[in-house]
Amino acid sequence: MADYKDYYKILGVSKNASDAEIKKAFKTMARKYHPDMHPEKEKATWTEKFKDLNEAYTVLSDKQKRTIYDQVGQADYQNYARGGGTSRGRGASSNANPYQQYQQYTYNGGNGFSGFGGGGNTQFSGGFSGGDFSDFFQSIFGGLGGMQGFGQNFGRSAASGQAAGDVEAELTLNLEDAHRGGNMQLTIPNGRTVTVKLPAGVSEGKKIKLKGMGNPTQRGTGDLYLIIKIRPHAMFRLEGEDLYVPVTVMPWTAALGGTIFVPTLDGPVQVKVPAGTHSGKKLKLSGKGLSSKGNLYVTLTIDVPRTLTREQKELFSRLAALD
Repeated sequence: MADYKDYYKILGVSKNASDAEIKKAFKTMARKYHPDMHPEKEKATWTEKFKDLNEAYTVLSDKQKRTIYDQVGQADYQNYARGGGTSRGRGASSNANPYQQYQQYTYNGGNGFSGFGGGGNTQFSGGFSGGDFSDFFQSIFGGLGGMQGFGQNFGRSAASGQAAGDVEAELTLNLEDAHRGGNMQLTIPNGRTVTVKLPAGVSEGKKIKLKGMGNPTQRGTGDLYLIIKIRPHAMFRLEGEDLYVPVTVMPWTAALGGTIFVPTLDGPVQVKVPAGTHSGKKLKLSGKGLSSKGNLYVTLTIDVPRTLTREQKELFSRLAALD
């Protein structure tokens, strides 16, 4: 049986942390742990750290999962892992999983869907595939991870003007998922397994029609409309099809110019910083947004070193004297 994971400790927050505190902690740590932000030789280590961080945020940022996680509790889970059963599992078969009641939906994340900030399988540049949630996560939630918000909104009537029997459901994707697109296999709440083809660069609010997957009527079965929602990202801000990302540069790079690495949804790219760059300057990377029609806007911030060597202090002093 898998070891218990303390998601609060992984995120560095208290058990009473608010949603805003959890989101802030994840954003801060995600920038530190993201594999693409580290040298190639260190990526394996940071990949594992990031997978734990991502899993913790997947649970604690979702009210339903967080409630379930808190109900399970460390003592109850560890007792079950040792073979002693749980308060919710007593009287059942010793081989039964007492947490199966929570495993409502199934999800096949083999195509790289969900993950950075909340779901199944994220693929980063450098070959990282974070889709394998830990055994601990799977023992409690099964495949629930890939369908953020799906159950809550499934089954509402479709917009006026659509046929009777049509229903709508929100399908929440992570930014990387929406950017890449591809085939996604999922089991919808009526029990049917379907394959949804997402176009690359699918935007917020777009509807994907699944013919004949709605509610039955006297005239036949209606259609299911999946409404795309995109989760907030720890690194990028999305506006339409454009992305915005802050990047820090050292004072000497800003003054003299140089080359820096900038994160994109397809991995880091090299970008030239012009000499005499001031803090707040924006660089435009065409076609690097949510889709090929969108752009990535990089806001540069000059990062002043917190600690300086003796030589660096002398050099800055000499610069100050020349002013």
